Amino acid sequence: AYRLGMFGAIALGDENAVPANLATYDMLAALSFTRDEIGQFGGDKERITLLGHSAGAKYALMIAFSPGISKPGEKRFVNGVIAMSGHSGLETQENTVQRSHAVATELGCEGTAREIVDCLRLLDTDTILEAAYKVHGCNIFSEKTPVLATIAGELFPITNEREMRENKDPIRLMIGTTMYEMVGDAPLNRISRVLGVANAKECYEKYLNDTASGAFVTSFEEKSQEFILTAHLYAKYQADIGGEAYLYEYDYPVHATHTDDAYFVLGFHEFEMDENEKWMDRAYPRYYANFINGRRPAQDWYPVKPNLMNYYSVNRSIVDDVFPHMKFGYQNDLVQYYDGLIKYDNALTLANFMAANAPVEYKSLNFNGDVQDFFESLTIVDGLIFFCFLLGALCLLCCICKCFTRIFCCCCR
Repeated sequence: AYRLGMFGAIALGDENAVPANLATYDMLAALSFTRDEIGQFGGDKERITLLGHSAGAKYALMIAFSPGISKPGEKRFVNGVIAMSGHSGLETQENTVQRSHAVATELGCEGTAREIVDCLRLLDTDTILEAAYKVHGCNIFSEKTPVLATIAGELFPITNEREMRENKDPIRLMIGTTMYEMVGDAPLNRISRVLGVANAKECYEKYLNDTASGAFVTSFEEKSQEFILTAHLYAKYQADIGGEAYLYEYDYPVHATHTDDAYFVLGFHEFEMDENEKWMDRAYPRYYANFINGRRPAQDWYPVKPNLMNYYSVNRSIVDDVFPHMKFGYQNDLVQYYDGLIKYDNALTLANFMAANAPVEYKSLNFNGDVQDFFESLTIVDGLIFFCFLLGALCLLCCICKCFTRIFCCCCR
């Protein structure tokens, strides 16, 4: 159990008054208790696997990958992660603090962070919930609703999700999505958060232009794209560094939206299963049990190869004799577009750096236009001059370092 909404996501900008990410601390407390006591029940604290769905999947990924929790070079807090339909879950400290103060103001609690906390403690739960609902609403995909973690404090000492995802140590990972996931548009910057881009506004504008012009065509709406990209990026990076990552997609077309595969794990269903689903109801739990016990989820389910992006298509058709099987190129068209968008972001960052560090005569160039046009506008002479400028700056820095070294040596004598 962990605190939800305002109770678990409050941040006032003062870690001493109230630390950010109380919900995550709750989960870590439960996990620590499990590690301490699991041996009493025949378990192994070194073989703990976290399993989560949707927001739970995101929390599982954050606990396993955040350098503030699973520190690089040290033994991980958990041995493996199963992330079902995970999505972006990190908010900026600025946004969370702003929203927390908005709820506090609605409740008449103002002043320093400590004064606000003391005031909130005098109020009952329902009063706080009503104020949070009035200010923010209850849509979990609304940018105004605090439901997940904040980039703040000791737990998340990072600047974006890419840094967390690229925590260097390999881990066993099972991650995937359903065929359709969700409909509707995600808020403007959620996909940008998943990608970890530095120029979110410009990347989103490019995305809008590309979809409007037909340069990028996809059947997935933005909410579904967010889930797909999360699965792809985590699986690919783990495969790149030698991790054991198993990627899947639940492809049974009758029921293949968000949560439809979770029923097979939880053991209850909101709809009557057909014969194909009854077959998968028996098979699905075995995939998870096999993974948790250190085996491949299925005999013919192989870890991701980065150059193949192979994944397991979980589908069954008795009539057509279709069984779950391996496929290649997980959502390839969508993934390739966003790989290009990341390169665009990197190029834009480089262009902005060059603009900030160029000689005075080049400061008037327009670096805020299309990145490709900017690079095409530079002649060979321009490039040589800028290269000489950087080389000269490097030489000057070396000379300064040598001078300081000599002075230090003379003083020591």
